[in-house]
Amino acid sequence: MGELREFVQAVPVAPSQGLSDSILSRVHRDLHPSFLALFLKLSAIHAIVGGVTLAFCPQFGLGLTAGMGLMGFFMRWGEQACMVGCGAVFMGGSLLIASLVLRPEEVRAIRKTELLQVGMLALLSIGSFVCTGAAVVVSLGLFWILGSIVGGLGTLELGWAFRRQILLRSGLG
Repeated sequence: MGELREFVQAVPVAPSQGLSDSILSRVHRDLHPSFLALFLKLSAIHAIVGGVTLAFCPQFGLGLTAGMGLMGFFMRWGEQACMVGCGAVFMGGSLLIASLVLRPEEVRAIRKTELLQVGMLALLSIGSFVCTGAAVVVSLGLFWILGSIVGGLGTLELGWAFRRQILLRSGLG
């Protein structure tokens, strides 16, 4: 009780302007991360998760296993459906993981520019495939890009909705 009384009676001490500015700047950066910083984090997550997806769904003939994986399943509906499905799996896994591991402020910021972020990630991915020797036919590549954008946006929203429910239930949302 004495400590509380001492605290209440203490002379208020204002922090220096430099310290206040530094703290406010840090809070602002944390709440409003830069587009480039987010894209780099998203790209790093995508490099890891995208690499893992190559084990069960080869992209344009590039994969970590000898089999067809999910490609055989998607090919039942034709080449275009296969490209849409493979693109959705490839990008969807990355955006789902990103929506679950990034800070809520980062996911909110990504969602403000999600079409640009996911579109750039899809183009970067298909460019990487071409650079590593994948045979990409333009018309099928466009279906893959469509699938990757739709799959990425869909799983980003799905992961965010799931995470938001967890935050709301915990009282943090």
